[in-house]
Amino acid sequence: MVALSTTDAIEKNSAETLSASKSEKKKAEKYLAPALYIGPAFLLYTVFFIWPAVQLIQLSLLEWDGLSPKVFIGLGNYQKLLYDQYFWLSLRHNLSWMLGAIIVPVFFGLFLAILLSRSAMFGRVFFRTIFFLPQVLSSVTVSIIWGWIYNPSYGALNSLLTSFGLESLRQGWLANKIFALPALFLAWSWVHYGFCMVIFLAALDGIDEVYFDAAKVDGANRWQQFVHILLPFIRGPLSTVILVTAISAFQVFDLVFVLTKGGPAYTTLVVPMYMILNAFNFNNVGYGATIAITLGLLVFVFSFVFLRVRRTFGEPL
Repeated sequence: MVALSTTDAIEKNSAETLSASKSEKKKAEKYLAPALYIGPAFLLYTVFFIWPAVQLIQLSLLEWDGLSPKVFIGLGNYQKLLYDQYFWLSLRHNLSWMLGAIIVPVFFGLFLAILLSRSAMFGRVFFRTIFFLPQVLSSVTVSIIWGWIYNPSYGALNSLLTSFGLESLRQGWLANKIFALPALFLAWSWVHYGFCMVIFLAALDGIDEVYFDAAKVDGANRWQQFVHILLPFIRGPLSTVILVTAISAFQVFDLVFVLTKGGPAYTTLVVPMYMILNAFNFNNVGYGATIAITLGLLVFVFSFVFLRVRRTFGEPL
C-alpha cells in the first residue's frame, strides 16, 4: 500500500509538472507570435528614429562645427536659444502659418468636398482628380510653378494684373517684405487643400442621405443642415485634418528653401529653415540640433494638448 501510494504521488507530480510545462509553453507561444510580428517594425523604428533621436540629443549638448573636436557645453545651446531673436521670429512665422493652415486649406477643402459630394455637378470625378493633383506633385515642382507665377518680369500674377489695368500693383512678390510670407503660404495651401478635400469627401460619402431628407421635410434650410447634420458627422475627420495641417505648418521647409531661403531680410524665415542654416551654413551643428529638438517638442506639446481638448469635447481617439 505504501509503495502504491508513493507511485500514485509520483505520477500525480509528473502530471502536474507536465501540465505546468504545457501551460508555460502555451503562454510563451502566446507572447512569441506578437513579438515576431512587432520585432522587425520595432527594429526599423529603433534604427531610423530612436537611435537618431538619441544622437540628436547628444549633439544638442555639444558645440561643434562639424570638423573640429566636439566640446561639451551642457545646456548652453538651450540657454542661447532663449535669447535668440531670430529663433523667436521664425517661430512667430510658423505660428502664424499654422493659424492660416487651420483656416484656409481646411475650409477650402471642406467647401470643395461639399460641392463635389452633395451637388449634381457634371463631371465630379474629373474635378476631384484636378483639385487633388497638386497634392501628388513634388515640392520642388510646386516651388518652380509658383516661382514662375510670382516672377516680377514675366510671372502669371503680374501679367494678370496688367491685363486688368492694374499695372500699379505689379511687383516682385517674393522680394516684398510684406507679401513674401503670404505668397509662400498661398503656394503651400494650394498643395494641402487637396488632402483636406479627399478626407472630407470620404466622410461625406459615409453620411446616410435619410438624415438630409428628414431635415428637408422638417423645413431645415441648407445652413441648418450644415450645422446640425453635416458638421456633427464629420467632427472626427475635421479634427484630424486640422491636426495634420497644423503639424505640417510647423514642418514647412521646402517651399521656403527653394523660393526665398528665409528672405527678404528674414521675413520668411521659419524654424526648419533656421535649423538648416545653423547646422550647415553657419557650421553650428550643435545649435541646429537644439533647434530641431525644440521644434519636435513644440509639435509634441501641441499634438498632446489638441488631442486632450478633442477628448474633452467628446471626440473618441
